[in-house]
Amino acid sequence: MKLIQLINLFKGEAKVSSFEILKAISLIEGKEISYYLQDSELEISEETFIKIKKYYLDNYPLEYLTNKVNFLGLDFFVNENVLIPRIETEDLVLIALELIKTKQINNIADIGTGSGVIAITIKKKLPYVNVWATDVSLEALEISKLNANKLGVFIDFRHGAFLEPLLEDLSKIELIISNPPYVESFYIDKSHQLQYEPRIALDGGKDGLNFFRKLTMYSKYLKDKRLLLETNEFNTNQACEILSKIGKTKIIQDSFGKNRFILVSNLD
Repeated sequence: MKLIQLINLFKGEAKVSSFEILKAISLIEGKEISYYLQDSELEISEETFIKIKKYYLDNYPLEYLTNKVNFLGLDFFVNENVLIPRIETEDLVLIALELIKTKQINNIADIGTGSGVIAITIKKKLPYVNVWATDVSLEALEISKLNANKLGVFIDFRHGAFLEPLLEDLSKIELIISNPPYVESFYIDKSHQLQYEPRIALDGGKDGLNFFRKLTMYSKYLKDKRLLLETNEFNTNQACEILSKIGKTKIIQDSFGKNRFILVSNLD
């Protein structure tokens, strides 16, 4: 199929502009947009056509089609085994970096690491910090290990749920960071945007708070630590109430001015 035919087809079917279609093609094929502006009669491969169709007509994430996402200036491999990192999680990492520097923290853990963006970015920005990262999904851990190798950092990856894989080293860890499952089950069921992402990384139960409840089961290990957790703007108060069993809580806003993060600590 020629480029101009593909553009005209999806302009009508998906109601998007020519530029948006060109941008998607350039990302999928890994070429500059200027390459396609030179010749509207360019032949577009069937593979690219199928991917464009999936993107526009099936709402399939572009990040999974390209197997790439940029996170704070670093390129990470992603596929359907891991959550697609959002810009709010970039805010989480920026807050963590500042906390690590101001509180002179040397040992951190990332719970539910997924693609590894949190753990790897922190290690890349602050190489002196010792970083542990866990995930209950072996498939996700394979992706995070691949990303760590690609970006040239060492992370101590562990397989398992919550703090279980870290219990023998927990006395060393000063800061625990997590972007946990916090989406309400019913919302995932009705969302077209989330249907391709791993449910285990999203589903926080009926009210989105299951992770926070389970975390309090480890409260005896956490009294002398800081926790920095991501959630959504609708359940921060309820999450804080639950997490108060561990320590004092503080709500922090994201770059959009929405309540998004919770810092738990008895140290400040």
